[in-house]
Amino acid sequence: MHDHHDHDQDPQQPHLSPLQRELLEHAPFSVSAVAIGLVIAGVICYLSPANVEAGHHHDGETVHFGLFHLLHPVHMFFSAAATTAMFWRYDRTAIKAIIVGLIGAVGVCGLSDIGVPHIALLTLGKEMPLHICVYEHPGLVLPFAVVGVAVGLAAARGVAHSTLFGHSLHVLASSMASIFYLIAPMGRTEWFGDLGRIFIFMIVAVMIPCCLSDVVFPMFLTKEARAKALQAGHHH
Repeated sequence: MHDHHDHDQDPQQPHLSPLQRELLEHAPFSVSAVAIGLVIAGVICYLSPANVEAGHHHDGETVHFGLFHLLHPVHMFFSAAATTAMFWRYDRTAIKAIIVGLIGAVGVCGLSDIGVPHIALLTLGKEMPLHICVYEHPGLVLPFAVVGVAVGLAAARGVAHSTLFGHSLHVLASSMASIFYLIAPMGRTEWFGDLGRIFIFMIVAVMIPCCLSDVVFPMFLTKEARAKALQAGHHH
């Protein structure tokens, strides 16, 4: 079982920077997770629609029941773990790793699970009040982020391929949370008719925020990663 750093000297990728290599390795997991998430969501919608659909409107705001509020905190956990583990690979400063893990998880998870799906809903002609979970239910999501940072530190110290493993779990949780936010006001199976567009929106919701959180954000905050990226760019 080789260490994840071994690909830094991969002769088949001589001109790629560390950032480019990380994104290239993580991209297939991200797109695959979206496809798997859509299949799982479809099965759940068909078998148990009560856990998917949005709740009653109260004072102009939709209350989300069921699976979104389960999957969003889980996504926060995996995001914090993956972001922290990636940062720790390049910078072994614990305080910095904790701060980066928390900011990356809270900020990017909101964009991925809520921001992009909400834009997708508007594009699909569905209106629903914006639901910012970390603001309205901080006790629901923040404990998962804190524990995720601790797990990310532990995993990066002792588990080979921890960043790829963490990223795979992260993007699966992200795709599921984004999907259930998006399909909540769309009914049991009505969203199947927009599956193609939803697939593209979910790739955007997962790929950009999650790769930003897990790879770009922590790498560009470390001196070693920046130096390697600049060095590779000059050689190229």
